Amino acid sequence: MAPVNASIRFEKVTKVYRGGIKERKVALQEFSLEILPGEVFGLLGPNGAGKSTAIKILLNLLYPTRGTAWILDRPVHDPMIRQRVGYLPENLYLYDHLTPSEVLWFGGKTSGLSSAQIHQRAKELLRMVELVHVKKWPLRTFSKGMLQRMALALALVNDPAVIILDEPMSGLDPIGRKLVSDIIRRMRSEGRTVFFSTHILPDVEDLCDRVGILVKSELRWVSGLTDLGAGPPRGWRMMMKNVTDAVKHRITGLGWKFCPRGSAIEIEVPELDLYKSLEQLRSLGCELVSVTPLKETLEDIFLREIEKAGGQLPV
Repeated sequence: MAPVNASIRFEKVTKVYRGGIKERKVALQEFSLEILPGEVFGLLGPNGAGKSTAIKILLNLLYPTRGTAWILDRPVHDPMIRQRVGYLPENLYLYDHLTPSEVLWFGGKTSGLSSAQIHQRAKELLRMVELVHVKKWPLRTFSKGMLQRMALALALVNDPAVIILDEPMSGLDPIGRKLVSDIIRRMRSEGRTVFFSTHILPDVEDLCDRVGILVKSELRWVSGLTDLGAGPPRGWRMMMKNVTDAVKHRITGLGWKFCPRGSAIEIEVPELDLYKSLEQLRSLGCELVSVTPLKETLEDIFLREIEKAGGQLPV
């Protein structure tokens, strides 16, 4: 049984699709992960990495070839956990002839809520996703972003302890993205566990306590975002003034990258020894304006893991 301190747990989960006698596609390989109560965890990966497969196994929509998954100390095939889980799928399907109020009534009834509970919950949720003004409109009149917010409200109708979101920012404009981000933060502040998949790095950096990087069906890296930048710098970023063309040529010869910044230039120096770098710059006769350490970013790690796995880097 999963330990009591894990809201979500995967243990060596593998999913293999077989197309013929010899054809096989590994969608998930030895996937192990624990997510704690009250944690926002982001599963990051390129398209086709296996993120949606992991979520569908967690929801018992797919059966693993090997391994086991738990939610709230129960195996995912236990029907009792359905009452405590909310799910927003990547590809929405909502009855477009229904109104938001009717959709939430339907969701509430299938979740076992009373009429009074549904009425109160619908009022709270429509206010939360800012759809009160269109609560009597059929969904066929909604934009894609409005439908996404409606689906999020439906995922929360049963007041879940665990919330699973597959690409939750899909189709949202900047205002909608901020709204959903605020809702995720609110869920965390209420002690709920949020597990969401995405391939958008800013969403992860903005919202998550921890992040996992999934590449070619394998979970290749897991860490807390506060741990990023805790190690030594990988170099230095220096702002320089009074840089002549001759000095720029010498900087290029040193293998340093630079780009113009108004009347100054910004240089990236891979040399870890700061004092050695400053001596080299002093010998060039430039005016130093500022020095900041170059820390490894989530994007650096993401691209590195794709490259290590032999994947194609985004262009």
